[in-house]
Amino acid sequence: MTSVLVNVGIGNIDSVERALHFLGVSYRTASDPHGLEGATHVILPGVGAFRAGMQALRDHGMVDPLRQLVAQGRSRILGVCLGMQLLGEHSEEGDCEGLGLLPFRVVAMPPAPEQGVKVPHVGFSSVEGHRPEGLFADLPPLADFYFTHSYAVFDGPFEAANLTYCSHGRRFIAAFEAGNVCGAQFHPEKSQSNGLRLLKNYFR
Repeated sequence: MTSVLVNVGIGNIDSVERALHFLGVSYRTASDPHGLEGATHVILPGVGAFRAGMQALRDHGMVDPLRQLVAQGRSRILGVCLGMQLLGEHSEEGDCEGLGLLPFRVVAMPPAPEQGVKVPHVGFSSVEGHRPEGLFADLPPLADFYFTHSYAVFDGPFEAANLTYCSHGRRFIAAFEAGNVCGAQFHPEKSQSNGLRLLKNYFR
């Protein structure tokens, strides 16, 4: 197994690295296509704006290599927070195209002050609906994870995927496993035991 953590300046690399060290995962960081060579497991973290995230991937020459790795079935990829959103086709934020690894769209979360629903969505929230296998093995039916985001994926063609959902005014997709493409809108590296379990499952 060759694990790679993408570092193009858009993610909280330190917290992810601490989680990987805790789990005993051997990995290397990659800021250019050469760092992806031979990768079997890739983590794409991200915080901030969608357009800036895609621009950083383009500036580092990572867009096509990431697409090719996944399309050829040579690697699994896990997108975290903004990284999950970048896996899709398009984001409303900045009206920007993504990596297109899965045909979903990212849209703004609607606030509902009268219901006490504020945006951004920040803090621990429960997820549910996942099958307890693969990425979600050994997680309880109702599991808490740490979120911080203003945009989300509400639907998409996820046939045969294992999905888990969170509600913040409206139900959105909190994480998924669709073949070799995985995503987590929450931050597993900041989600204590549940997050560490999900990361361990990804590398299993």
